[in-house]
Amino acid sequence: MRSVPADAPFRFLLCPASLRVSDPKFSKRDLLVQGLHRVREVGAVVTELAVEGFADRFAPRVCRPPGAVSELEFLVACTRCGECVKACPAGAILNLDDQAGLASGTPFLDPNRYRPCVVCTDAPCMPACPTGALQVMDMRDTFMGVARLNRDTCRAWNDIPCTNCLKACPYPEDAILFDDDDRPWIDPRHCIGCGRCIPSCPTRPKSIVIDPPPRF
Repeated sequence: MRSVPADAPFRFLLCPASLRVSDPKFSKRDLLVQGLHRVREVGAVVTELAVEGFADRFAPRVCRPPGAVSELEFLVACTRCGECVKACPAGAILNLDDQAGLASGTPFLDPNRYRPCVVCTDAPCMPACPTGALQVMDMRDTFMGVARLNRDTCRAWNDIPCTNCLKACPYPEDAILFDDDDRPWIDPRHCIGCGRCIPSCPTRPKSIVIDPPPRF
C-alpha cells in the first residue's frame, strides 16, 4: 500500500506563497475555492488508502488471469467455476484457498513462486469464462501486474553480461528494454505482468518479480 507521511494532509492544504490574501491577483473567494479543491483531493487520497486497507483484511492482493476486470467487479462476477483453470494449457492458473476470505476459490496467478502465464496466442482462459469476469481481448491489452527489477542483484546492472529476461519476454524492446550500457529497464506501459522473465533470471533470489496490479 502507498505510504503517506503523517503530516501529508496538513502539508497538502498549505497555501503556496503565491496565494496570499495580500496578493492582488487573488481574492478571498479564490483562496477559499483553492482550499476546497485541496480538501477534496486529500479526501480522495485518504478514502483510497482506507478502502485499500479494508480490502486487504478480507482478500489478498493477487495477479488475476489475463483479461480480468477490475478487482471488485471480478469478485462479484467470478462464480469460482474453475473453467479458466481447466483451460490454461500451462497449468499456471490456480485457485485461492479458504484462507483468502471473500476471494477464496477465485483464480489467480503466482509467477513469483509458481508458474508464469505463457502468453498463449489464443489465450483459451478468457473465452472459457462464462460470466465476463475475464474479458476476451488481445494479450497485449491485458494487465496481470508489472515487473519490478532489483538493480542491486541484477547481473547486467553489476557489469555481468546477461540478457535472459529480454529473450524470455513476449514483447522484447517494448516491455523490457536495454540501454546503451546493456542494462535492462522495465516499461510499465507495455509490461503485462506475465512473469515469463522470472524463470529466466539466473540470480538467487530472483532479481525480477511481478507486483500485482492495484485494486482500483
